[in-house]
Amino acid sequence: MIRLANLLSADRVVMLEQTEKIAALTHLVHVLATSAAVRNENELLEAIRGRELIMSTGIGFGIAVPHAKIASVDDVTMAVGISSAGIPFESLDEKPVHIIVMIAAGAAQQDKYIRTLARVMLVLKNPATRQELIAAQNPATVLEIFKRF
Repeated sequence: MIRLANLLSADRVVMLEQTEKIAALTHLVHVLATSAAVRNENELLEAIRGRELIMSTGIGFGIAVPHAKIASVDDVTMAVGISSAGIPFESLDEKPVHIIVMIAAGAAQQDKYIRTLARVMLVLKNPATRQELIAAQNPATVLEIFKRF
């Protein structure tokens, strides 16, 4: 079973101050690129932006899950951004996004990538968990919430 806490570290959890989608995504890519698994930040940014051009990863309920599989990522890794104010994201429900979980994986990691996406969705489908994440005051609290799962 995928343990999200194993894919996340305190330095890759941020309280977002950005109020615009691309700025928030760019900041989270920069944060995610601190992972040893990411070898090329620019390639990751290009892949994340490209994915957003195809269709917004804002899935509704205040959640966005931008993701990419590229050759310059060695293993599945993730970053989390929390925006208490909310960010316009062209979400399916047209509501602002408060929780962004960014996932990057290697090009050949389809199974682990899909299982990670599924695990993230399982955790975030709970309204109480979403509210707890949005109310979190610091990255350590966000990380603790993810560690429970």
